[in-house]
Amino acid sequence: MRHWLVVSAALGAAVLVVCLLVIANAPVAAQAPAENAEVAPPPPPPPLEPEETEEEEDDDIVRIEHFDELEHDATQELYYLSGNVIFSHQDVKFHCDEAWYYEADDTARATGHLRVVAPEATITGDLAFADFDAEVTTVTGNVVMIAQKKKGSAAEGEEEPTKFEEYREKKTTITCPKLVYEYADDVKRATFFAPIKAVQEDKTAWADRAVYEDLKDIITLTGNVRVKTKKGEEFRFAEVIISVEEEWMKGKDGSGLTFRRRKKEEAD
Repeated sequence: MRHWLVVSAALGAAVLVVCLLVIANAPVAAQAPAENAEVAPPPPPPPLEPEETEEEEDDDIVRIEHFDELEHDATQELYYLSGNVIFSHQDVKFHCDEAWYYEADDTARATGHLRVVAPEATITGDLAFADFDAEVTTVTGNVVMIAQKKKGSAAEGEEEPTKFEEYREKKTTITCPKLVYEYADDVKRATFFAPIKAVQEDKTAWADRAVYEDLKDIITLTGNVRVKTKKGEEFRFAEVIISVEEEWMKGKDGSGLTFRRRKKEEAD
């Protein structure tokens, strides 16, 4: 009997030890914060990444900058604009009284106080038809183009221009009944159709056809070319190239050259 009591006591002591060990190793439960304790705010959510959007290239955009009135025919995909209309494509700007924009084929027709303004030239006429996909504008009726380069910045030691005229190079004015202007970045060319008259300060030229190349700063005239200088000299060529920036011209197959003799100054 005592043996069993000893065994029972030993077992009870062992159970007690095990319980104490379990309680000692058990994790401590989180205590609730005190009633007036400050609670740290939760961390802010990560910023949202902006959605990627595909933007159209500038070359594909025709911008309508101003108009007084607008009408839209959805069945014909036609916009009609009137009153102080201004629209642009690339670096060319169109000013007119009326314009029709055909959305389906990306073309426009403009008339009324028409003015087509490019960086180095201004074109006026009665009617313009613009093909924005081909980057070509055709102007017809009393066409006048004024080409005048902008001067570069003054070199070191030179004075900056003080008058508007001094900011521009030599002016070339060309008149004709029809002009086709190509304004792609690698072209910049205007083709004129007969009869053509080109006027610079020191000379006037007539021809059946002319091509103005903005990137090369030249005008090439062909077909019955006649050039008359301010001094009264007259030249006839099959073809002549005239600079729009400098004082030179180059002719081919010339004939009928006329030079005006200078009179000697009378002795005092």
